[in-house]
Amino acid sequence: MPQLKELNSQSWDDRLEARAHTYQLRGRFKFARERLVERRPRRWLDIGTGNGFLPKIARPLLGDVHITGTDFAPNALEAAGKALDEGIVNDIDREGLPFEDQSFDFVTCLEVLEHFVFPQNALREIHRVLRPQGYLILTVPNLQFIEYLGQLIRGKMPGPASDPRHMSVFTHRFLDKMLKECNFNMTVRSGCEASPEWLAHVSPRYFCRTIAVEAQKQ
Repeated sequence: MPQLKELNSQSWDDRLEARAHTYQLRGRFKFARERLVERRPRRWLDIGTGNGFLPKIARPLLGDVHITGTDFAPNALEAAGKALDEGIVNDIDREGLPFEDQSFDFVTCLEVLEHFVFPQNALREIHRVLRPQGYLILTVPNLQFIEYLGQLIRGKMPGPASDPRHMSVFTHRFLDKMLKECNFNMTVRSGCEASPEWLAHVSPRYFCRTIAVEAQKQ
């Protein structure tokens, strides 16, 4: 049976081959870039940076920014190349983050937290490396999405829970509670990947596949 690391590496091989279809300025990437431009960080950590797509599309709009990227899959990090000032292979779930306290003023963690066995530990590590009043951008699959609720009613395992790479699942309320427990204040509550997009403004809890939030270190 393949190990989690092998599953993630294979997933990245598949996505890197289809990057034209996977990476576009929409959904979580659009949300994160908008918040980055709003906050204009000087030292930014992108956890689960993958092929560096977010740093690549955000750097031209941020001026003098130093970008550090970490990823579980070495093949993904290798593809990031010059999009990063520093790239580090890291398994935050087992190793924590290899940085000193208060090293960054901004952290992004897109579609990563669901891969952790202990997501609270990851959030505490992020809190540790953030400077006072620093910001975290976080996206995770939304188990409360109406399509997934329909699958549960029919007795099927919904997408976020059936993915063998996913160790944790989230709803808006559960993520809010977890962030508060880890000493973050929520500053933006939102969602993305609604179809059509205007449904995201009606109810991100039920009409968005992805939870998208910004939180500030207390």
